[in-house]
Amino acid sequence: MKKVFVWSKVSPLSKQPVFEDRFLGLDQTNAVITELPGKKRFRIEVYCNGKKEAQKLLNEFGGQLSELKVRDWARLNASSERAPIKIRDRFIITGSNKKSEIKKISKAFEGRDVISIPAALAFGTGDHETTSTCLRLLVDITKEYTKNNKEWSLCDIGTGTGILAIAAKMLGSKKVECFDFDSTAIDVAKRNILRNETPDILVYEADLFEWKPRKKTSWNIITANIFANVLNANLAKIFSALAPEGNLILSGILREHEKSVIESAKKTSLQDPMIYRKGKWVSMHYKKD
Repeated sequence: MKKVFVWSKVSPLSKQPVFEDRFLGLDQTNAVITELPGKKRFRIEVYCNGKKEAQKLLNEFGGQLSELKVRDWARLNASSERAPIKIRDRFIITGSNKKSEIKKISKAFEGRDVISIPAALAFGTGDHETTSTCLRLLVDITKEYTKNNKEWSLCDIGTGTGILAIAAKMLGSKKVECFDFDSTAIDVAKRNILRNETPDILVYEADLFEWKPRKKTSWNIITANIFANVLNANLAKIFSALAPEGNLILSGILREHEKSVIESAKKTSLQDPMIYRKGKWVSMHYKKD
């Protein structure tokens, strides 16, 4: 059996976003971040399959290295729950659907909303690079609306589990709508919306290629975490549904398709996106003039 090692480090809270971006957006994260008493420091622990992987982290960041006992690792793997994922200072994403566990997490991370998204046959549990980046962008963008006491709306295209729509409602969006072409995803999203007590969300099945934005309806924020070929074919339609000065969050884009999406966006007059690259994935934030 391959030995498991734990790399850990205690750092000031100012460094937390750096480690969140590095470790908590991974597709299969083995990282846990814990705020320490006093709220001035945090501890990050990364569970590594082998000493070589852990040693690289030690060489890069310093900290400590220890071997995890086999019985402890077996106990960790026996749980179907993923480690809670932190999104800025606003959300905790958990895979648990147990009320007692969610209550415990809420108490441990006081002041943050907990979103429960159990693993299911739909994309978007919060731990993939594309989803976590969309969530962080959503938190950052909506701070301006909150600061200026402005109402805002969101449409989530390719909603998957419904996590972005749920987050938007928790962030204070007055109107939230989401859709997906996959009927299974719609069923999952509806269950998640009810579980997270955000029922005032319109969710429906639709194919983006056939979707027609309603007349006299525009959105302050549109999120689309879908593949580049689908985005490229539908960006003009998406752009038309975006309100003036609206924000467009695009994700699900592989690095090799980054330029093609930028070129497609230029045809709609969208220019100069903020680009976020994580691993092989790219996310973009556009602002409509």
